[in-house]
Amino acid sequence: MPLILSERDGAVAILTLNNPAQYNALAFELMAALAESLDRVMNDDAVRVVVLTGAGAGFCSGAQFGGSTFDEGAAIGDRMRQYVTPLIERLRLSGKPVICAVNGPAAGAGVGIALAADLVLAARSARFILSFVRLGAVLDAGTSLLLQRSIGAARTRALALTGDALSAEQAVGWGLIWRCVDDDQLMDEARAVARRLAAGPPLAMAMIRQQLDDAWTADLPSALEAEAALQSRAFATADLREGAAAFVEKRSPRFTGR
Repeated sequence: MPLILSERDGAVAILTLNNPAQYNALAFELMAALAESLDRVMNDDAVRVVVLTGAGAGFCSGAQFGGSTFDEGAAIGDRMRQYVTPLIERLRLSGKPVICAVNGPAAGAGVGIALAADLVLAARSARFILSFVRLGAVLDAGTSLLLQRSIGAARTRALALTGDALSAEQAVGWGLIWRCVDDDQLMDEARAVARRLAAGPPLAMAMIRQQLDDAWTADLPSALEAEAALQSRAFATADLREGAAAFVEKRSPRFTGR
């Protein structure tokens, strides 16, 4: 059984974590398979948007425990550097938009994987759980950063120290995710949003993603200078000329990524 299911919908690639019996727990083999799948679609010029979701009743239950995991001690950090860090960076820093469709509970590192996407949609039954403290572990998979930047320090501390679950609806209200929909509409909504992004200007969207990530740690003068520099690059593209022409001619633009 493949650990990652891959599907194409035009310019959209859909990757599905496929270990439903264990709620798509992050075994090292699954993370390696996901990294390989991401590399493949990110390097495919025909793919403009990636959708990530989970098979079965859960999105991702976090780390998979068992075997020698508890005996690894300090070595677990090296395994994280080998598997978890590159995976989060692939999702967050890739050149193409990533949409996460959270089909069920996301726990531990599963929360980090979801939040590394650009847009997060969740089924109404989904929950987000920083389950690390329940196990005596600490935050990982970028959750120490991504949550605080989304919902603030106070809420992040409460979720991290209590391990309480956050419902999909409250996650929307707090600004942790973008949207929640009825369970049976999740993938239809994710596909629709992905197709919309896939029809957009890929160069401009890549630069916008870069702007937003860089601005997290920038002061205002630096952000303004970065905006000016990237706007110069955007105005030199054929896509911008096409977008302007389509606006004047009152038609839909046809962006080519040039």
